Amino acid sequence: MDSIAQLQIDSINVVRRAHYMPLFARLGSYDTQNLDALVASRHGAMTEYWAHEASYVRSELVCDLIAWQRRRWIDRSDLFTGEHHELTDKVLSYLSVHPGTTARELSAVLGVQAVGEKEHWGWNWNDTKYVTEALFAQGRILALGRSRQFERRFALAEDVLDLNADSVPADKQQALRRLVLRSLRAQGVGTSHCIAEYFRLPVKEVQSILPRIIEEQLVVPVVVSGLDEPCFQLPETTIPRRVQPDLRLLSPFDSMVFNRRRLERFFDFEYRVEIYVPQNKRRYGYYVFPMLYGENFVGRVDLKADRKNSVLQARAVHWEPGVSPEISRELDLELQRMARWLELDRVDR
Repeated sequence: MDSIAQLQIDSINVVRRAHYMPLFARLGSYDTQNLDALVASRHGAMTEYWAHEASYVRSELVCDLIAWQRRRWIDRSDLFTGEHHELTDKVLSYLSVHPGTTARELSAVLGVQAVGEKEHWGWNWNDTKYVTEALFAQGRILALGRSRQFERRFALAEDVLDLNADSVPADKQQALRRLVLRSLRAQGVGTSHCIAEYFRLPVKEVQSILPRIIEEQLVVPVVVSGLDEPCFQLPETTIPRRVQPDLRLLSPFDSMVFNRRRLERFFDFEYRVEIYVPQNKRRYGYYVFPMLYGENFVGRVDLKADRKNSVLQARAVHWEPGVSPEISRELDLELQRMARWLELDRVDR
């Protein structure tokens, strides 16, 4: 997490939930309960907030992200009625005594009606959901991990973060500077779009602050062969002469692949998530993992964990043109490693 800063969260569990997969790609087999414990601990090193999307992030980034990631489409507090404000006070009061409570549990305790029974404005959320999502966006409440049903376990911000006078940025520009530097540290090299997209920062704001950071020698402009856009990196960035090749499988929500434009421009690899594409229009499959071999993307594999039959299914494999057939053996080894980590008995390819 010192390296990549965030793990994007997604509820899809075709192989294993999205936030677990990037650590396997980088570390190999590990105990997912260690991650669960980290994000569930008070004043811990990691917690959840909006980053590229909803993500587990380093705790020291949260206050800076709040300054730029309010997600106004989720925070509907400007439409709150007197009843919503009263409910807000009740939620905060209850969480002050009972940290780690889900929105569903809050509804039951506070007697909030189900969504089907209400007549005023809203999406398919009940009032507790609106209130907790607004408070979460504002950073007034955060999460102590998630429940087995994948629901946020809400707590007051001071129960999650070790808040002090230095926690809240003095101004948004200082927060932006830190996020720009953190984005580059995670990616190594990138365009202004790459820098902005990593934490979903506004591109124009990033472009406007870069010259000042360059002048302070915190960022250096670089030229990337084959790209006509200005690129940037941190001065201490090390570029190895050679990357030892081994095959890694990156999930659709891995921070290495969620910027599709960066993949195409830096790695000449076109990738789209086809989960929401009708089956007859998919090119590669439902839950497709790009294959990274050394510093090249060499193909895609559509994976599914068949837990009932204890099988990791490689339902389709697509290689990029010119890939050596010997790499197929590397894929078999990595699939076997993944199957063991998932506690599945075999691989069906």
